Amino acid sequence: MQTRQWNIGLGLFFIVASLLTLIFWIPNDIESGVLIEERRSIDVGDALAPTAAAIAILMTSLAIVLSSVFAGSGATSAEPDVGVSRGNAKSIFAIALVLAVSLTVMVWAGPLTVKLLQAAGFEIKNYRLLTSTIPYKYIGFALGGFILVFGLITWIAGRPSLRAALTAIAAVVVLIVVYDVPFDTLLLPPNGSQ
Repeated sequence: MQTRQWNIGLGLFFIVASLLTLIFWIPNDIESGVLIEERRSIDVGDALAPTAAAIAILMTSLAIVLSSVFAGSGATSAEPDVGVSRGNAKSIFAIALVLAVSLTVMVWAGPLTVKLLQAAGFEIKNYRLLTSTIPYKYIGFALGGFILVFGLITWIAGRPSLRAALTAIAAVVVLIVVYDVPFDTLLLPPNGSQ
């Protein structure tokens, strides 16, 4: 019963927070819109990322509240005691490790690839000058994204599989097609911070 109340309370809090963000904060604090169209060119506006995040939080919070309300209406058994166990700590550590490794690879794969190619005798510019050039702009995002999705699926499933690898590849390709291909000025992580 206590877990159900926490889920409903936190869900309602984040529903209100995300609605306030969408209705008041983003329109009043960010000048450009979600998308900016200039001379037949569509660019990402400053409001795209916070709007997408607020909508994702809103949808997830709604799902949590609704599932808690409807799941709790017929529940008669006592809920298990929720606490930090060895299994919980192991899961948190594994997920943190996957995140750390994937983000490290995402940040360093591109620059290291360019340095290795330069050491091998290829005349290539500095990585900072190549962050918007194919294939260099995809190296870190693709490898880090693959490790993130594949690692999390493998941890959850308990074993690596070809299906997990194909899902990770598909996820990275879809993200590139949706977020990078339509926009000329958008740089995928980590290139935007270079």
